[in-house]
Amino acid sequence: MLAKHKFADLPFAFLRAGLFVYIILELLVALGITYIPQFKHAEQTVIIALRLLELVAFIGLIYHYKLVQSLGLHRPSRDAIQVFVWVSVVCVGSFFVLYGLYPAVFAYIVLPAWLSGVSGLLLMVLLAPLVEELIFRGVLFRMLREQWGIAVSVAVSAAFFSLVHHGLLVSPQLVGGVIFALAYEWSKSLWVSIGLHIGANSAVYLLSVLDFAK
Repeated sequence: MLAKHKFADLPFAFLRAGLFVYIILELLVALGITYIPQFKHAEQTVIIALRLLELVAFIGLIYHYKLVQSLGLHRPSRDAIQVFVWVSVVCVGSFFVLYGLYPAVFAYIVLPAWLSGVSGLLLMVLLAPLVEELIFRGVLFRMLREQWGIAVSVAVSAAFFSLVHHGLLVSPQLVGGVIFALAYEWSKSLWVSIGLHIGANSAVYLLSVLDFAK
């Protein structure tokens, strides 16, 4: 079931540029939302624009360095699809077991105002998974993986994934970060981690909108 081929080394220039673009754009928008009232009042629009800019920048970098194959953005193999199916089954099964035993665990799920409406839905279930998998798995995980191996790269990339979302080292995103990184490692396909991320965000959105978690 696991993909048999190994990751190819990525150019350091790509990794450096990817991190630089992400950090600079995130900082600029965070400062804008904090200090510019017009940004704060149009937070959803600003964040959508940010994600689109990040996505366009990463697509440009990927094609400039010819990394579609190396990043695992080509058509998923049969092994990769099997990884996706098995991880999805385990995650869905784990959710129902956890919900059956501890439903209060899911009571925290409340979406911020800037994720409301159709635009918020597209941001949460499409733009965010695409951009976040490119940066946290395609860049950060791969950068760490080439130097420190699987265990450290999974743990550190998941920790940063959690910190960026909540400012906390331990959060649901830490678990998600571990799952997405392992799925990428096992499948060698970024589409697998993107698909799992889309599924997870869609589930969170439904839990919130349908009030199923209460």
